Amino acid sequence: MIEALVVAAFVALLGGGALAWSAFAADALLLAGIWLVAAGFAFGIPTGFWYHVELRRVLLAGGALPARWWLHPTRLHAAIPREHRWRVMSWCYAGALGWLVSFAGCGVFALGAAKLLVAS
Repeated sequence: MIEALVVAAFVALLGGGALAWSAFAADALLLAGIWLVAAGFAFGIPTGFWYHVELRRVLLAGGALPARWWLHPTRLHAAIPREHRWRVMSWCYAGALGWLVSFAGCGVFALGAAKLLVAS
């Protein structure tokens, strides 16, 4: 099932890229890409930081905070107590959404740059 979703997302991404290529000028794609990256950073960095704060707080209270925990924090998700899981993981997912928006902005910017190169 997950494979079908990955294929559908890839086809939608290609179709959206082709539509954006034909519908928008290169400078509009460049500007939209910059704004998407900025918006993703503005949302993702604070939420990602707060995820780390909450994860540390919960694991420290439970006595399960290893040394250098911040290097691979996702490995510690199993140690989050059930009653605190929603509080920590909602910040994790919000930070991931910010990263996704930033990554999409990089793609839109790259599309605009490619269109600009082809035009010259």
